Amino acid sequence: MGRELLIEKQGNEFRFATIEDDSLVDFSLERIDFGSIIGNVYLGRVERVIKGIGAAFIDLGLGRSGFLPFSNILDNDSRHNALVEGASVCVQVIRGEFREKGPQVSMEISLAGRFIVYEATSNRLAVSRQITNEAERGRLLSLVKQLRQDNEGFVLRTAAEGENFQTLEYEINYYRNCWNEILRKRDKENTPALIYEELDIVKKTIRDHAQDDVLKFHFDDNSIFVEAKEFCDAKYPSLTTKLHLNIESIALFEKYGVDEEIESVLKRDVPLPSGGALVIETTEALTAIDVNSGRYINGSDPEANASQINNEAATELCRQIRLRNLSGLIVVDFINMKTEKSWARILDKLRLEFSKDRVNCRVLGRTKGGVVELIRRRSRVPLKDALFVDCKECNGEGVVWRIETVIYEILKTLKKESVSDKTGRLVLNFSPEISDTIKRNNYEDEIFSRPGRQLVSRVVQDFAPDEYEIYIQEEEIK
Repeated sequence: MGRELLIEKQGNEFRFATIEDDSLVDFSLERIDFGSIIGNVYLGRVERVIKGIGAAFIDLGLGRSGFLPFSNILDNDSRHNALVEGASVCVQVIRGEFREKGPQVSMEISLAGRFIVYEATSNRLAVSRQITNEAERGRLLSLVKQLRQDNEGFVLRTAAEGENFQTLEYEINYYRNCWNEILRKRDKENTPALIYEELDIVKKTIRDHAQDDVLKFHFDDNSIFVEAKEFCDAKYPSLTTKLHLNIESIALFEKYGVDEEIESVLKRDVPLPSGGALVIETTEALTAIDVNSGRYINGSDPEANASQINNEAATELCRQIRLRNLSGLIVVDFINMKTEKSWARILDKLRLEFSKDRVNCRVLGRTKGGVVELIRRRSRVPLKDALFVDCKECNGEGVVWRIETVIYEILKTLKKESVSDKTGRLVLNFSPEISDTIKRNNYEDEIFSRPGRQLVSRVVQDFAPDEYEIYIQEEEIK
């Protein structure tokens, strides 16, 4: 069964959910005020070069310096010599800010399209691992060899499978022109400056998820739907018929059960079908996942029981890692099995499940201590960090909802209640912190312009920072 993408917008926040076989397999959110800069190219200025840590710090004009490891520059590249304090360098953001760390940048610039990734100076040719047919891989490589110029490099993306010469030529020429524009701005602009900006989050999502197995893109906002349609009409006409606007009164995520699944993802314990469970704990250094047998005692063969639970755990932990967007070192303590054949099956299962992950995750294998090690590249902040902040009342030992997350829920609830069959006016009571954020982000119009029902609001001084209430106040009968 193919995949369906849900795109929901409330205020300045977008939420994206990927449904596969009626199950949520991927979820992300982005706030316009804190938009992603991954993929952007900057003309930066070298602030410091620290050979002791093998990196330089680059002023990008963003307030926080970019971190440039020497490993992100080819060893034989003459650009090493250009890394002197005060010099201008052209860099691309490959990882966003995370907690106390600034964005990570690279001098190896690549421009991602739907079918190809254009690398102006890498000279490498590669094909997506998702394209497994060797004849097709050879055909695609033959086409780009005919199209390449000088030291250009290309990565053929999954969506390139089956595409013809003209389609690839059109996209390659487009990004070749983008690269030439980057070079023009590099030689013209003063540092620091943004000289190439990635697509906005909705267009980028459509581009990156536009494989043939995507059945539908669902939208809940008409203006975003129109923008997406115009984008597809201009660049990817074959996708236009896959765009659908939700016109039902029930919210998009509620309709597909996404909200309930997100709540379960935020819990420490995750049940498995057989009665076992995963216990997921994340620290600064790593994420530890423990596999428990729970009440599963089927049969009398301990090895078969362990294999059954571990197999379920392998499938579910891959899903949980994707949904929670966990990254870095991940260690998994599976139930012990005696045979190497059993362990090989579990490791193969993990590799198969992670092959579906858009973010690179390596299964390193089993350590002498008996745990399985994984390393997953960091692509965006973990879901928990995006939704919560540390609780000030308990010195950071607990978490509370981010005010931005609360406002998203307020807007969503108001949208639902405004079309309710109940009579009366809507009442919204909220904390001073919520009130300040609404004013600061100019949400008043969106909140108070709900059609068909009067809305009254009140700031309640003794509400907790993330506390609010919404109800319908029935009209008094005179």
